[in-house]
Amino acid sequence: MWSAVVVIALIVGGDRVGSYSDFLQSRGYATVHHWNGRRKSECHRQIPSGTRLVVVLVDQVNHLLALKARRTANKMRVPIIFSRRCLSQLGEALAGIGA
Repeated sequence: MWSAVVVIALIVGGDRVGSYSDFLQSRGYATVHHWNGRRKSECHRQIPSGTRLVVVLVDQVNHLLALKARRTANKMRVPIIFSRRCLSQLGEALAGIGA
């Protein structure tokens, strides 16, 4: 017996990310978590285990949280994408990492 692997993505920044979540799910990411980045406590959160991609919406996140996300993703060897709030740019970045 085997279990299916759930592919997880994390979006950091932004308030309304439904279209980004739908886009990532259409690309095979079954679960998409979201941190809006408005609270200081979010700088202390841990990236969920099993995360396969981190997307930082750079025009809607504080600098400290973006830096922490990058450092943590690098330690976990998880690809990280920095994108403006633009689905076409996110699609190009995903193609660039082969996702």
